[in-house]
This record gives sequence, structure tokens and C-alpha cells, in this order.
Amino acid sequence: MARGKFNKRGGGKRVDAQSADEIEQRNQRLAEFEEQRAQRRAEEAEEGEEEEAEKEDDATEKAGATKPASKEEPEKGPVRVTTDEEHKRNLSKLEAVRKRREVAEARRKVDEEAAAAIEAEQAMKAARLQEDHDDDDDDKKKKKKKSKEKTIPKLTKIEIKKMKPAQMKEALKERELDIQGNAKALTQRLIDYEAAR
Repeated sequence: MARGKFNKRGGGKRVDAQSADEIEQRNQRLAEFEEQRAQRRAEEAEEGEEEEAEKEDDATEKAGATKPASKEEPEKGPVRVTTDEEHKRNLSKLEAVRKRREVAEARRKVDEEAAAAIEAEQAMKAARLQEDHDDDDDDKKKKKKKSKEKTIPKLTKIEIKKMKPAQMKEALKERELDIQGNAKALTQRLIDYEAAR
């Protein structure tokens, strides 16, 4: 047998046999090695079979435990008789759930009404701004006279921050302020003016 890089049996020193005794000793060592290997493989195979058998037993036990339970449930029947106490407890839970739902429905209605009121208010403001914008298209002389005659509504800080730049410019025109600048500058100018009023 050749001793090479991929030969796994070529461990140890390899001595060329000089006599028949040496050849016999070598053959005897190889035979012992083969017997030990065969015995070791047999033991490993037995252990593997035992583990597989245990796994199968566990699987059958688990499957057996679940199958009878599933068979028993249909035999019991779907109707479950409850005692008076359980019935009263279930009714009280049901009543509590109904009350929670009624409270939640009432809250939802209040929120919807508040949202509708806010939308209506914003629509009115937008309509007022639109009317002011339409009036601004008239002669400049009339505009100046109107702005002097009519009272300018006071704006809150929140209303100013909600305004878009075009709306802020309209409000600044009403107040005869400069309308140049970005949205931040316009907002700050309006806030300062309303704070000083």
C-alpha cells in the first residue's frame, strides 16, 4: 500500500519487511486494527439506532397523547352547561363590555362634532379671506378707505402659524405691513404685530 498525501492509513513509520516473520507481524497488526475499527463502527451504529428508536417512541407518545384528546373532544359535545354563578358572571362581563362600547361611541361622536366645528370655523375663515382677497382686486383707493374704516380681526399665535404664506401676506396687507420675505419672516412679523396690539 502506497503512502501518500491523501492516504489515511499510512500512519507511523513504514518499514519494508525483510523476512516472513516481519510480514506476518505486519499482517497481524493490520488485522487487529481492522477488528477494532469494525467493533467501533458497530457500537456507533447501535447507539444511532437506539437514539432513533427513542425519537420514534417520543414522537409516537406525543402523537398518541394528542390523538386521543382530539377524539375525546367531539365525544363531549359542543354544549357546555354552566352554573348560575358562571351565568351571572358572564352576564356582568357582557354588561361591562356594553358600557365600554357606549362610552367609546359617545367619545367618538363628541370628537366628530368637535372636528366638524373646527372645519366649519376654518371654512368661515377661508371664506372671509377669499372675500377680502376679492375686495382687494378693486381700486386701490377704495381699498385704502375700506381698510381704514373696517376693524382688523385679532389673530392668535396658533392661527398665524396655521396660515399659508399667501394668507399671511393678505393679513399683512390688511395691517399695512411689509409683505416681503419667507414664511418664517412673515410669521414673525404677524406675531410681533399682534403681540403689540
